[in-house]
Amino acid sequence: MKAFVNDTEVRTYYGAKVKSVVLAYCRANNLPLNLEGITVKDAYGNVIDLDGSLRANSKIYVNR
Repeated sequence: MKAFVNDTEVRTYYGAKVKSVVLAYCRANNLPLNLEGITVKDAYGNVIDLDGSLRANSKIYVNR
């Protein structure tokens, strides 16, 4: 499955949770894997939970 985090393509397994996609993004960009205090928003600016599920081609944005 393909998703976009901060406009960067991330490939992961189908049915992945937000947390898994964010961690894959962090690993690919050599960022810290500590997810405490981050805010994740969808393409419309709504805050989403790390336990939420994603669909293919979802766009999410992470603020540290």
